[in-house]
Amino acid sequence: MTIRLTDTDFGELSNDVQLNDCERKVELSTWFGQSSSHWTFLRHNLELAIHESEYSEAVIVEGEHDDLPFLTSKFFLSGGMRTTTPNVAGVDDDYEEVAGYNYLFFLPDIREFEHFAANQRKQCISIYWYPDLLSSFQSSFEELPVLLQQLIENPTKQRFHQPLGAITPAMRLVLKQILQCPFRETLREMYLEAKVLELLVLQIAQWGENNQVLQRSLFFRPDEIERLHHAKAILNQTLQNPPSLLNLARQIGLNDFKLKRGFREVFGTTVCGYVQSLRLEQAQQLLRGTNLAIAEIAYQVGYESTSHFGYLFKRQFGVTPRDYRQHKGL
Repeated sequence: MTIRLTDTDFGELSNDVQLNDCERKVELSTWFGQSSSHWTFLRHNLELAIHESEYSEAVIVEGEHDDLPFLTSKFFLSGGMRTTTPNVAGVDDDYEEVAGYNYLFFLPDIREFEHFAANQRKQCISIYWYPDLLSSFQSSFEELPVLLQQLIENPTKQRFHQPLGAITPAMRLVLKQILQCPFRETLREMYLEAKVLELLVLQIAQWGENNQVLQRSLFFRPDEIERLHHAKAILNQTLQNPPSLLNLARQIGLNDFKLKRGFREVFGTTVCGYVQSLRLEQAQQLLRGTNLAIAEIAYQVGYESTSHFGYLFKRQFGVTPRDYRQHKGL
């Protein structure tokens, strides 16, 4: 059985509560499931929303976007959904958003249908923001993706839906900090605004890196590039104990020479360099965002020797792990 709702139906079934001047919560509880959206309204026309839902039946929600020219940054932590957007120029008629990935889109003035699968818990964090946020910073926009440059110049530019890839460890830490915000009232607003801006920086930077990868990947067949991305995903998932180069090459179906050359050409680094960089970036986030002992952080990111970890960290960031933590206030 499939439940079909319009935005109006959804609103009539929901309980909308204004928690304070800058927060509201919309909750739905019916015989076919529950959903909730917790909204926080921040400065610079930024809106943060934490969406959660789980339905016992398949649900399709028909909705319309108004014509306000805002962007949506979406980070799926669990579950996912399929969206159909009939007859929208520049956007696929049918696309999916899935757990572990993030998306950025600009879709004003459209009609769409959101499809939620039965018995699947969905949790995502969305940020709604306007292009003039970028223009409020007095700097050049040449390093931004072209679509964002165009939106800054003309907020009525063509719509787009841009999948940006897997949620990175740095993004995942910030998302966790948002969900576990330890503050209330004014400090909560300040903290969430800082985290929202940090997420937008990470997401836009990822988009720029994706474009550079595309330019470097012209010498490899599409199926080989897909295999290299598979290798990268394997390394992301086995950071503490990654496979050997030969083992990794076998897993993705390339020889070790092609893996080594392809990794450098497509991602701009070696396999070992990528693992080390990822480990140290994760360690940096843990030093900044937790009070774990440095030895425990070293072990969590894959280093048994604390001294070797400290040497590599200082070589990459210019300071020891201890000094980095002190300067970050932990």
